[in-house]
Amino acid sequence: MARREVQPGQRYRQTDSTSIWEVLNLKADAEGISHARLVRVGDATAAKTISVDALRDPRLYKPVQE
Repeated sequence: MARREVQPGQRYRQTDSTSIWEVLNLKADAEGISHARLVRVGDATAAKTISVDALRDPRLYKPVQE
């Protein structure tokens, strides 16, 4: 199965929520694990950082088609 590439500006919906999250930026930690900084669309004060692997997991997040 091909792995989806994650890029700033892409939007995702958490599978157990209706909230839409937008990728603000990407950063690798000290161990080389890539993380995405997400902000909630419509509420930029709500932000979180998750691993890119979690964002790619279709059980956790689905890409939002624009």
